[in-house]
Order: sequence, then C-alpha cells, then structure tokens
Amino acid sequence: MALTNEILKANAATAGLSDEQIKAVVEMSVNDEATVIGQKTGEIYGGLDADILAASGIAKNGTEKTYDYAKRVIGEVKSKADGAQSQIAELSREKTRLEKALAEGGSDVETRKALNKANADLANVTKEYAELKTKYDNAEVEHQKAIFDMKIDGEFSKASAGIKFKADLPASVTSVLLSQAIAKVKGMNPEYIDDGNGGKVLAFNENGTTMRNPENNLRPYTASELISKELKTMGVLEEGRKQTGAGSKEILGGGSGAGGVDISGARTQDEAQEIIARQLMQQGKVNGSKEFSDAMAEAWKANKDVIKALPLR
Repeated sequence: MALTNEILKANAATAGLSDEQIKAVVEMSVNDEATVIGQKTGEIYGGLDADILAASGIAKNGTEKTYDYAKRVIGEVKSKADGAQSQIAELSREKTRLEKALAEGGSDVETRKALNKANADLANVTKEYAELKTKYDNAEVEHQKAIFDMKIDGEFSKASAGIKFKADLPASVTSVLLSQAIAKVKGMNPEYIDDGNGGKVLAFNENGTTMRNPENNLRPYTASELISKELKTMGVLEEGRKQTGAGSKEILGGGSGAGGVDISGARTQDEAQEIIARQLMQQGKVNGSKEFSDAMAEAWKANKDVIKALPLR
C-alpha cells in the first residue's frame, strides 16, 4: 500500500520531515507500488497470452495488448468458422440438386463426377468447420478462465494482507504455510454469487452447497476467513496480545474500534497499518482509491495515540 501524507505525519519516526520531504517519500512510495503492480500484471497477462496461443494457434502481433489480442483471435476464428458454415450450406444445396438430377434419370458421367466432388468437398469443409469451432470454443474458455483466475488472485492477495503469524516462525516457513492454505482454499470451488444487493461476492462450495460462516451470521465465508481458519488449525497464527498496566486484559483482533477498525492485535506501527488496510479492504474499499486513502487517514487519526505508543517495527 502506498504511503500518504497523513500516515507519514502521524508516524512518530517521520512526523519531523518537512512538507517537501514528505511529498518526495509519498511520490517514491506510489512509484514503487506501481512498479510492483506492473510486474505482477505483466506476469498475469503473459500467461493469458500463452493460453490464447495454445488454444487458437494464432500468434500475438508485437506490442499488441492482451485484450486486443484476445478480441482479434476470437474474431478471426469465428469469421473463419462462419465462412466454413456458409460453404457447408452451399455445398449441401449443390449435393441435393445433383442427387435429385440423378434420381430423375440423369446418369451422365459428368453429373455423377460432380456429385462425388460435392460429397468430398462437403466432408472436408465440415471437418474444417468442426476444427475451427473447437478452436473458437477453446479460445473463449481460456479467455474466460484467465479473467476469472486474475480476479481470484486479486481476491487472495487482498485476503492475505494482514495475516499475522507467530513471531518465532521464520519467513521461509510462514511463506510455505500461507501458500499451502491458499492452495487448499482455492480448491474449495470458488465462484461469484449474487450478494443480494445487485452485486457479486466471492463464495466457496462444499458438496454443492455454499460454505457459510456461523460466526458471521451465516454469511458466505470470505477468502480471508477461510485462509485464517486453515492457518488457525495449524496453530501458527498470532491470536492476540496482552495489555499491561491498570485495567489490563487480553485483547483479540476482529472487533470494531476507533475509526471503524480494531488494531488491538498490532505489536508495531507497521502491523497497525497492515491491519487497518486489511480491514478496510474487507469493508469493500479498493486499495489505491480516494475512498480507501480517506478511510485510512481517518482510522489512523482516530487511533493515533495507541499507534504512537507502539514501536515503529
């Protein structure tokens, strides 16, 4: 997530920077995030290009954009299939005419030769049409599958943000555990269903039935909830922290606090920022949008006293 003026000014380690310095840091942060997103997007579209080529046999033209490439391939294959279909109709009419001529007494060699040629041409064109139709269907399926996979990857990327493992687990281990959890949840037949408000929501299925969370009013499980559930069964998540001092008690994340978010599980300012971002995305706010930035600044301001008391990282 790109840094903002508000976040930098609220952070004890950067609050002393000048407006010009803060502006420079924000610009670098935005550019860095754009680079990372651009690289990931390039990988995704590179895979889509390969799928389209495999399904259609038609190569991409130089710097042609993936969307234009897919549209051109589907158009070309469909055009060829439509042409073959027209030929089939024309050859079928000619075959019927020649058969009728022979049935009514025409038995000359030329008529019979023409009929044999019409039969052969019809068989060849019918075969060509079947092959083109298969290519068209495959290209369309690969296109739709790639788009769906891109959406799913985006959902899981957001769902993974803010997952907190136990501090004593090395990053090499947590990376593998997270990948395993994501792979298992991806295997739970994800699909987009109506959310009851005219939109779509990602849901998961088990034995043909939508999986619902009993701890969330039986709403469909989110990707984040299922990933956390899988990791909790492994006993590797940081479940909460202890507050010390007057009136101390154990606080667990997941509730609603100041600014509409709960950062009680954060141990550092960096963790607080990640937790706020994750909860805002779970609320439906899009990372990078003005709505998201405004909500982030509001949540940070509402919790600034708690956040400033935490170590930077």
